[in-house]
Amino acid sequence: MRTNKIDSVSNKIRTTIFIIFVTRLGNYIPVPNVDQEYLINILNSTPLLRNFYTSENLVLGIFSLGILPYLNASIMMQLLTSLVPSLEKLQKEEGEAGRREITKYTRYLTLFWAVIESFSIAFALRPILFIWNISICGQIVLSLVTGSMIILWLSEIITEKGIGNGSSLIITANILSGIPNTIKTVFTSGTGLSLSLNFISFTVLITGIIYVQEAVRVIPLVSAKQLLTQPNNQTKTSFLPLKINQGGVMPIIFASTVLTFLTIFVGYIVNLDIFPKLDFAPNIQPVIYSMTNFGLILVFSLFYSNLILNPSELAKDLNKMAVTIPGIRPGNQTKEFLTETLKRLSLLGALFLATIVTIPNIRSSYGFGITSLLILVGVTVDTSRQIQTLLINESYQKN
Repeated sequence: MRTNKIDSVSNKIRTTIFIIFVTRLGNYIPVPNVDQEYLINILNSTPLLRNFYTSENLVLGIFSLGILPYLNASIMMQLLTSLVPSLEKLQKEEGEAGRREITKYTRYLTLFWAVIESFSIAFALRPILFIWNISICGQIVLSLVTGSMIILWLSEIITEKGIGNGSSLIITANILSGIPNTIKTVFTSGTGLSLSLNFISFTVLITGIIYVQEAVRVIPLVSAKQLLTQPNNQTKTSFLPLKINQGGVMPIIFASTVLTFLTIFVGYIVNLDIFPKLDFAPNIQPVIYSMTNFGLILVFSLFYSNLILNPSELAKDLNKMAVTIPGIRPGNQTKEFLTETLKRLSLLGALFLATIVTIPNIRSSYGFGITSLLILVGVTVDTSRQIQTLLINESYQKN
């Protein structure tokens, strides 16, 4: 029996690896009517296309949009859910049926964003294609939109039948795909001393990230039944663990997505000479970029933390279960205590994420940016925890 259970976990892992392989393979299927070799030569002068760069030999593949449209749709859907009462009710009170409706709306929004981003790429290609007309534009858009929706479908299969969160794992796979070139660059350009220092800083950074990602504030809980049946000195106390970083890596992913499109939008505005003052001096641009990134991560972290764990709902659930926090009265006092505690924890976690991502020139020993490193660590820890949980659950079901 146990062998069969472990086999089921192995099947989940194999399914996940196979689907990730398919998503990577799709990046090497070229978009039709695009001269890839010619496109390589002008890649550095086209910021929009550089964001969808695949390799030295192939620039634009049918999966080049990746999971980006879904991330944009998720951001929009979460904002709408918190602002539109009917959607909020659908998510919180309708159970599984409500969640299916939310998922359906998110898919529609994903298609909407995929079309917009595909048209943006098609029109960015217009000046560099020898032949450009509505038919060619339609073929490029159709290829990219189809590829994006296939990626969404594959990510959902990973989430349902594989291991971990599908969208996060696909992003992680894209980051890991750059490891060979990065290691080659680091070892060919660095000296022995610099490599040693980078390795030490990398180890310290990884340790700090894991510590903050896993850090929790433990709040003791006591049930009414325990108070009635056991003396105070023998009462076994339960605990409510509150993570410092409730949102994990999602605020960074959301902020990176928004910042990418803000950068592209500002670039178009500057090129049109509508607002010439937006063309800042080169030494000012990194400062503005870092400040914007800091603000976006801070906002998304606070918003996402409140979305994941609502203090009002948590206080109501504790009251229904007849569970109290020692020294805190049930009801409004518990709600206020949880609200203040979560605010402090969320602010601390948000400041950590925003600071470590926006510190200038910080890079890990293997050349990863801090954002990529945070995503890699977060996804790796979450996925390994899920595998461990599956194995533990299945060990209890033997015989």
